[in-house]
Amino acid sequence: MNRIKAAIRKTPLFGPLKWLAALLGRSSYPLPFSHTLPAEPFLERAIARVGHAPDPDRREEQFYSYFSEIWAEGYEDGLTQQYAAYLPHLPKGSALPFLDIGCGAGEFVQFLSAHGIQAQGIDSNATEVARAKERGLNACCADALSHLEAHQEWFVGISLLEVIEHLPPESIAPLLSAIFRALAPGGVVLLETINVKHPLAFHSFYSDPTHTRPIPSDLLVFLMQWHGFVGVQVIYTTPLAFAHEQSVDPSRAYFSYAVLGNKPTATSP
Repeated sequence: MNRIKAAIRKTPLFGPLKWLAALLGRSSYPLPFSHTLPAEPFLERAIARVGHAPDPDRREEQFYSYFSEIWAEGYEDGLTQQYAAYLPHLPKGSALPFLDIGCGAGEFVQFLSAHGIQAQGIDSNATEVARAKERGLNACCADALSHLEAHQEWFVGISLLEVIEHLPPESIAPLLSAIFRALAPGGVVLLETINVKHPLAFHSFYSDPTHTRPIPSDLLVFLMQWHGFVGVQVIYTTPLAFAHEQSVDPSRAYFSYAVLGNKPTATSP
């Protein structure tokens, strides 16, 4: 059998047959032993988006502002599509503010404000808050727990987009409790993170040195329910499927997910 296989490999038909087998899922695509690619111009992109080169005397504190801007063209369009998917689930016309925790440079705050939602943001990174303020946005540098405890039943909605994976696991439960207390009755919470069921999730997750632990959707859903949120649902965004089986299973075909829930309008007796 090995001699037969070796003989087939020497025939002109071997290449086309190998590709056909790969298309039919019976083999892997033939690849050269090595492949070299130029590195992505990450720093160049970041400097273009931030607007200036990093300050040599502040490189450590500015690191994340630049790292968050390394992505290729079209990244902003993807964010807008994500935000638009959330918009139908968010309260509009309320006199109460909507709080974005970990607002960064204020992309989501800006989106909400443009759609008639009174939005404000907080972040522990002073450099990022300064960038949000340069856009004319309502943002301040604050600790999330302290800020929430100081504003009981104050917000119509609270979001954490790509934030929860940065937190120590033991801090998530206290944070959800504080969010619950800071929301007005009927208020909504929106938590977005990387979908660890997706094949590329771990590469993306560990590309960011400030990530601590990925949060599976099942765990986050249960934590939300455990802390009293109702009407909990999962919103998947950023489709990227590699196979038909994956495309029919949203939990594996989408790169990001968000869990959304509401504080009950009345406390149960």
